[in-house]
Amino acid sequence: MLTKLARTARREEGSMLVSVLIIMLVLTVGGLVIASAVINTIGVVATGRDSAQSRAAADAGLADVSAQLQRGTIICDPRAAAPAPVSAPAGSPTAYTVTISCSSNPSTGRSELTLVSKGVGEQQTVTETSVTYGPGLAGALTTMKAPNGTLMLTDPRSSASGNVLVNDGDFICSNDARIIETVVVRKGSVHNSNRCTVNKIIASRGVTLDTGATVTGDVYALGGTFRLGTNAEVTGNVYVDGDVSLNGGKINGTLTVTGRVTGTAQITGGTFTGGFQSPPEIAPDAFRWIDVPYHGPLPGNDAAMNRCPAANAGADLLPIVSKTTPQVVDWRGCTSLLNLFSTALALRTDVTIYVSRAINLDGVVLSSADGAPHQFNVIMPDGVTDGRPTGPCTTENRLDIYSLKMTPEISGIAYSPCAISPGGATWNGLIYGGDVQAFNGSTLTYRDLSLPNGQKLREPLGAILNMRDIG
Repeated sequence: MLTKLARTARREEGSMLVSVLIIMLVLTVGGLVIASAVINTIGVVATGRDSAQSRAAADAGLADVSAQLQRGTIICDPRAAAPAPVSAPAGSPTAYTVTISCSSNPSTGRSELTLVSKGVGEQQTVTETSVTYGPGLAGALTTMKAPNGTLMLTDPRSSASGNVLVNDGDFICSNDARIIETVVVRKGSVHNSNRCTVNKIIASRGVTLDTGATVTGDVYALGGTFRLGTNAEVTGNVYVDGDVSLNGGKINGTLTVTGRVTGTAQITGGTFTGGFQSPPEIAPDAFRWIDVPYHGPLPGNDAAMNRCPAANAGADLLPIVSKTTPQVVDWRGCTSLLNLFSTALALRTDVTIYVSRAINLDGVVLSSADGAPHQFNVIMPDGVTDGRPTGPCTTENRLDIYSLKMTPEISGIAYSPCAISPGGATWNGLIYGGDVQAFNGSTLTYRDLSLPNGQKLREPLGAILNMRDIG
């Protein structure tokens, strides 16, 4: 009996051992499966995180270079060497390198800007993002509305890295000045000479190119006469809805004309007759306004200068000439007319005046007390971000710079979403207004300037034509 019980116990122990071994095998296999799943999940998460890091780094590179282009720190000129690649600053949490290329699109005659940003993650995953911009008329450098208004670029220092738009008036350019993008004159003519260089010209009342003037793209003369003089050159095509007068010069593309052609010139692509469509830049809605809000004081401002003048604003502003650090004068809260009539200001620093109603700068003379260049700005802010000049605009919202004179050392920005009256003025810099009433021989010598916070009155990037990840 005992022997039988012993044999039974041994059989039961063997069965239990087998059961335990099976359970251990199942648990082991399950553990391995779970461990493998965890390891795979960790790998996927790590890979995904590194990919996200590389994409974020590429995006950070685009944002960095875009900001520098907007500020004008980097200038993209299709006729010059490409800007050097931009890399993330030392110690930055992101790693990126952005290459910049500027080229002229033969089909549009307009330069295009391409940024290729390579971002790198912690595990060396690489993402490359490419963005191509096509500048339009966003951020045109000046608008004018006057029968006798003339935009003149006569200073060799004049260089515009955006577009120039003259709604009603003429454009004159000479003495090595240049426009990297397009000049559009909707109700006026263009006369370029003395090595003035422009990328593209669109004018409604005739185009004259004399003595070394160069157009690196196309020319559209939508009315009047197209005149080409000695040593003048057009790299692209010329379209003329009117007559053509040739006196030497060279057209590297074709000449299409609806009227008569007199004289001779070197025309590589031949001459054709017939009509053509107006380019889109001539459309009234092609221009986008740059909104400029109040940017606040600068470090070192004299707060006393913000008090509204009791009577003569010029007398109250005279103490500013003793300052040697840039000053912002905030007169936006003043309710009476701000009158600087015939005040002489000899500046030792940059001065920016912000106003919200009419200011009279008639007959003001601005000069440099120390012979150094200084900037004098008058800004009526447009704080509504809607891409258009925003009022309400009445006779009490006018910047009157009639007969104001600037010596060559002084430049400035006159900005208002309402009316600006530069009648008879000599202004160096930018006049940018919703309604610029330039008459009686007003002259603007264009200079590319920034507002006190570094903002430019242009958008050099233009519209995005293409954006994609390429690696």
